[in-house]
Amino acid sequence: MIIPTKDRCTSLRRVLPSYLMQEEVREVIVIIDGSTDGTLEFLEDFCRTNDVVRYLDNNVNRGIPFSKNRGIDAAVYEYSFFGEDDLELTENFFKTLSSHMLKMNADVMCGRGIWRYDTESAEESVIRANELTGPYVNLKTIEIQSGLDVVEDREELILANPMLAKSALFREIRFDENYRGNFWREETDFQLSAREHHYKLACCPHALCYNFEITNDQGGVYALARLKRERWTITNTWLFVNKHERFIRDNFSTGNKYIYIVKFASMTTWKFVVAPLIMPRLSRAKQALIRMTRKAG
Repeated sequence: MIIPTKDRCTSLRRVLPSYLMQEEVREVIVIIDGSTDGTLEFLEDFCRTNDVVRYLDNNVNRGIPFSKNRGIDAAVYEYSFFGEDDLELTENFFKTLSSHMLKMNADVMCGRGIWRYDTESAEESVIRANELTGPYVNLKTIEIQSGLDVVEDREELILANPMLAKSALFREIRFDENYRGNFWREETDFQLSAREHHYKLACCPHALCYNFEITNDQGGVYALARLKRERWTITNTWLFVNKHERFIRDNFSTGNKYIYIVKFASMTTWKFVVAPLIMPRLSRAKQALIRMTRKAG
């Protein structure tokens, strides 16, 4: 279990017990990526009474791909799972995910991740997510509806994060540290690289987890100002479509990459820069649908 974190100590405190209640978890490696909010002090104290959890401190902000690679290099068990500092697992999450992974003969597996407001119950978030319709993977935008209930396990081109796979696979493919800023597409980049190496990716709707939508979140990738974050979203997407141009052309419906990047830039600028400014009273339900139809990277 590997969890990169930056300035989300409160959230980490909240979700960490959900990892430790999984009987399959043998180690939790938290990578502190330049946090200044007391995360180090919290983990120093926590690890004194819990030998399952250990931490590595980057001292400065090195980014999500660097932190993930550092974590996988330190992992000692056969399988690894990349968790998140705002991700809460449900009971028997790994028992369900791993058993379905074996049945599917999948190399990389993810569960059903639902965006959940920190003011709503788990049941309310599931009800909202169940209203989602359409495809799991949008072939035109290379995005995922991560909360969509796909009913049964199935192979997919790309997955929602977080992912379970053999540690050796993560070490072979690795996360590309050329993605910077908000690190948009670093997860999808890994997945397409895995597909290009002929690994099988699959999703399991039976293993449920919740990504908390944190009010006024200033940690993680949200530490960047809105316009700077948008610039890196577009820059990283350009890196992504060039790196995987042939695979994208053969498997997705994006069309000409130059037209795609222009459309993508226009769409994301509207969603994450313009709309929040001109529609500050946009209902929370609509905001949730925007977040759940966004690929987190």
